[in-house]
Amino acid sequence: MTTSIRFDGATLTRVLYLDAVIDPEPTGLTPDDVRAVRWAEPAWADNGQVRAASCCWVIDTGERRVVVDPSGNIDEILHDPTTTTAHQDAYAAAFDAAGLPIDTIDGVLISHIESIGLSAVRADNGQGWRRFFGNARVLLSDRALDHFRQQPAAGEKGDAFAGLIDAGLVDTFADCDEVIPGVQAEWTGMHNPGHCAFHVLGGAATFVGHLAVTPVHLGTGPNANQHYEPDLAWTWLERVKADGRLLIGPLWPSPGAGRWSGDSFAPYA
Repeated sequence: MTTSIRFDGATLTRVLYLDAVIDPEPTGLTPDDVRAVRWAEPAWADNGQVRAASCCWVIDTGERRVVVDPSGNIDEILHDPTTTTAHQDAYAAAFDAAGLPIDTIDGVLISHIESIGLSAVRADNGQGWRRFFGNARVLLSDRALDHFRQQPAAGEKGDAFAGLIDAGLVDTFADCDEVIPGVQAEWTGMHNPGHCAFHVLGGAATFVGHLAVTPVHLGTGPNANQHYEPDLAWTWLERVKADGRLLIGPLWPSPGAGRWSGDSFAPYA
């Protein structure tokens, strides 16, 4: 399901790879936690399980075309040496079908370093890493880069991002910077030291990053299993919910976006 949302000044398009129903444990929830959120089903959950997706959101302003947090948190699938070429080809085909060929993407905007996603893919010879979006630079907060340099990620994640950094392919931004025209970064921390959210066109829409890994988190209260500052993270979510803006999460199931209305979170339609 491709979601396309048009504003005066930007178009947001969700390129879907797959939707799935998963155990809620990776989100820091139990099945009972999920069932306690009365509005979670059917859009966001199913009998105590949470719905999730592998997808990529693209922000197209006419001047810039950037992908946000592309296909995170499935590295063990996406970068399996035996199947990675098939996944890369399938994702490229999905971008073509959405009218957004991967060579037209000029930026990879990431909220924080937690997984490789499509920020990089295995090189064709299987040795090292290369860009999936061959004409794109990675856009990362200065705090995320500082944290990575102080505490480099282990294993392949560390290797992939170190390769991008050493190749001079990473640009940084600060809190409140306009990262591309019409898109402002907000450093949040709370989930990890470099975490950021992104506000489109003055708050018409907000990419929440991993402050709500699943939409169900918008109804479960502070989550110490996900955040090192859970109370502050919950206060932040309450604030962005309150004004009815469009909220978007990089791992959320189709349609991948919604608005808080009354006392529930309704899918974008």
